[in-house]
Amino acid sequence: MNALPAMLWIIGAAVALLVCVVTVMNSHYRDGRASEVRPVSWTVIGGHVASFVLLAAPYVVYLANSASIGAHARSLYTKLGWASAAVAVALVMVELVLMYLQARRAMLAQEARATAQQDASPSSKRGDADDDDKPSSLW
Repeated sequence: MNALPAMLWIIGAAVALLVCVVTVMNSHYRDGRASEVRPVSWTVIGGHVASFVLLAAPYVVYLANSASIGAHARSLYTKLGWASAAVAVALVMVELVLMYLQARRAMLAQEARATAQQDASPSSKRGDADDDDKPSSLW
């Protein structure tokens, strides 16, 4: 029982770092494929929720079982509590920022693909006058 809060926190931090790595890889920052960026997947969102729960659970476990935790471990957890909480909040915030940036890049890529598709369509090159009669795709 002494190591359970620490193990939960380490697993939560590892999941958070994994979510960050997957988000960066899916954003195609370094490989020049910005037009292939897709929206954030539900798997990554689920990983974010799991990391949040796993990073918050050690504090609940510690508070619920502090009487059964040894004196040395209790003093260590008390000493490292604020620092570990700050790191946990920072990891969750970095996840959110990276997911936002991927979603933004995906939106821009989708707009670029739509523009390229619209420019390549034959009807846009003909200049038909009856295009004004077509309903807008925005509504």
